[in-house]
Amino acid sequence: MKTEFYPIPNRDVDAYFDLLNDRSFAVNAGSVPHPITRQWAAKRLAERRGDAADGKMAECGLYEKGVLVGSAGYFYRDHGLEIGYGIHRDHRGRGLATTAAQHVIKLARDHRRTGPISANYFCDNPASGRVLAKVGFIRTGEAIGRSAAREGDIPSFIATLSGDVALSPLRDSDHAPLFAFQNDHEAHFQAGGGRVCEDEAAYRDYLGKAAAAGGMFRTILLEGAPVGYIASFDRLKKREISYWIGREHWGQGIASKAVALWLDEVPLPAGGLFARAAKDHPASARVLTKNGFTAFEDDTYFSDIRGAEVEEVLYRIGG
Repeated sequence: MKTEFYPIPNRDVDAYFDLLNDRSFAVNAGSVPHPITRQWAAKRLAERRGDAADGKMAECGLYEKGVLVGSAGYFYRDHGLEIGYGIHRDHRGRGLATTAAQHVIKLARDHRRTGPISANYFCDNPASGRVLAKVGFIRTGEAIGRSAAREGDIPSFIATLSGDVALSPLRDSDHAPLFAFQNDHEAHFQAGGGRVCEDEAAYRDYLGKAAAAGGMFRTILLEGAPVGYIASFDRLKKREISYWIGREHWGQGIASKAVALWLDEVPLPAGGLFARAAKDHPASARVLTKNGFTAFEDDTYFSDIRGAEVEEVLYRIGG
C-alpha cells in the first residue's frame, strides 16, 4: 500500500486525537498521557508546529488513501537527534511502523539534521526494537525512561543509527562542499575526467545549465552531511548515471549505497540506464556491478586531465 508522509493539517485533529487517545499507544509514547482530551491533542499539534518552525523538531502524519494511520517525528534530547513513531491500533501488524521510521529518517536527513540518530524504546516493547533493527539501528545502551501514561521509572533500550547514506534534492548550501570535492586534481586524474570549474560560481552555473538540459542531481549525504553527488543525464541518446564522492570519504562503500538508493528511488528509463568506468579505476566498476550493471562495450576517449587516451568500459542495467 502506498503511503504519504506530511505535516498533519488542522482538518485531521480528530484523527490525531483518536490516534493518541489509546492506552496501547500512550504507554509506549513517553510524552502522551492517558486519557487525553481533543483539546489536549489540538494544543499538542499547534505546539509542535511552532517547534517545527523554530527548527527544534518535526512531526508528520503517515497516511494511507488520505487516512491518518500513524505519526512520526524527530526531535532533540540530551544525547542529540532522536526519532519516535507510533501506529494507530487498527493498522498495526502490517509493517507501517517500519515505513514510518523510514519516512522520518529521510525527513531528518532532507532537513540536513546531521550526526547519528538515536531512538529510545521501553524494554517491554520489543516490537519497536525489531522495527529499528530493520531500518539500520543497533542497540547501543540501556536507560531509564519515563512515560506520561505510566507511573515510575521504566527500563528502556537506546538504539543508534550511524553511518547512514541518503540522497536528497540539491540545495543551495550544497554547492560549496560539492565544489570543494570537485576541486581535487588527484580525484579527477583517477576518474579520468570530470568537469573542472575555476570557482564555485562557475560550478553553480555548470550545475544549473546541466539541470536545465534535463540532468537530475541528488546530493549524497553521510549522516546528513554532503559527501558527494549522484546524477543522470542524456549522452549520445542514452541516459547515463555518474557519481562523485569527496576523496576523504572513499573506501566506505558510500558510492555503492548511493547507486542502490538511486535505483530504488528513480525508475529505470525504457532504454535502460548506462554508466562508464575507466579500466584502471576498478573501484568504480565494482560499484556498478554490485548494483546489477553489466559490462557490454569497450571504448576509448582522450582525457584532458591525463593528457592521454583512456580505455573505459560501458555498463548497462535494464532496457
